[in-house]
Amino acid sequence: MPAATQGAPALGSLPPRPSGRLRAYLRLTNPPIVVLLTFTALASGIIGGGLRDPGRLGVLVVAITLSSMGARTLTNLVDRDIDARMTRTRERPLPAGAVSASAALAYGLGLVASGLLVTDLLGLLSVALIGAGLVDNIVVYNVLSKRRTHWNIVLAAPSGGVPALVGYVSASGRIDLVGLLLMALVVLWTPVHIWSLAIRYRDDYARADVPMLPVTVGITNAIRGIAATTVLLAVFTVSLPFLPGAPFGLLTLLVAGVFGGTMLAFSLFLLGRPTPVNAWRLFKFTSPYLAVLFTVMALDVAALHPPW
Repeated sequence: MPAATQGAPALGSLPPRPSGRLRAYLRLTNPPIVVLLTFTALASGIIGGGLRDPGRLGVLVVAITLSSMGARTLTNLVDRDIDARMTRTRERPLPAGAVSASAALAYGLGLVASGLLVTDLLGLLSVALIGAGLVDNIVVYNVLSKRRTHWNIVLAAPSGGVPALVGYVSASGRIDLVGLLLMALVVLWTPVHIWSLAIRYRDDYARADVPMLPVTVGITNAIRGIAATTVLLAVFTVSLPFLPGAPFGLLTLLVAGVFGGTMLAFSLFLLGRPTPVNAWRLFKFTSPYLAVLFTVMALDVAALHPPW
């Protein structure tokens, strides 16, 4: 054996490089989800008048980012056995062995605690709302309902809407109809988006014994349920500019009308042709839906109600 290789560990036993470990911990937090949740909070903060205090918006972004990263880490910890049985998720850091369960627990709790500490700068109401969202996401959804009922994602949806509500409340200082309906937009969007994805990966969920809607009621019935929910989302989207006290203008009216109308047409088409291919097309359409709507609403409010 050459001297340079004597005593060297086998290739497969080499410890992961620091950069690889950092990537694993980052992946554990599901960055795309965190980015979307943080963005809805920021946009809602702008809608609530947050441009008058940019520093407070910065605190909001940090608070939601840390809290969401912690929540995703802890839910991935709870779901690690499910993820190991699903082709789509078995390469995630926990089932792949890149991060240990004990390390993930400490990491997740640390992020959640840090997020709540930062949120305290926004006031006790924001802390209470984020705390309720964490309980809904981690306990109600992942621990209590995900493995027991196909209504699991409906029960989880409020946690996805909490960042939008917190963003609005942190800027406006109150809970009112506009803030609640910004939250409701996310809540209505969530089942449509997730159930459409679940149709594509129905066999994965069935293999892992997760009772997602397409697994328990069949693909055709699930698609009809998605279409019906999408009708509600479409009607709600079109109605946003007309809400009492809504600060939106013509831009929101036009974009909400186009997006809501397209979603409504898609829903009716899906009701008539409930196929997996059409459900996947709906999923692709819903992917940018929230980001576009919240961007437009925030830009509209910023233009109509500048902070100066």
